[in-house]
Amino acid sequence: MHILERMKAFFDDPPQHALKVGDMVTCACHGGIAIIIHLYDDHAEVPMNMAKLWWIKPPHNFSSRVWMHTIKRLDKYPPEEAEREEAYAV
Repeated sequence: MHILERMKAFFDDPPQHALKVGDMVTCACHGGIAIIIHLYDDHAEVPMNMAKLWWIKPPHNFSSRVWMHTIKRLDKYPPEEAEREEAYAV
């Protein structure tokens, strides 16, 4: 994905989610584990599909622990119990 497309994604309507400040998250695009330090989806003028993260376990070759990420691609870490059971079902 090109950098301009990634930047435009921040201005998409934010998805419905149950994430909150302080939650641990991960994503399929970067890996690593992070804590949400700010959500930008509740601004009245311009709600954004954006979260500010602080990486606990940064992805490979990251130069900064603070990172802006789209909310849409974040997953709670660790996964909820039902999701874990489904992922490991035989």
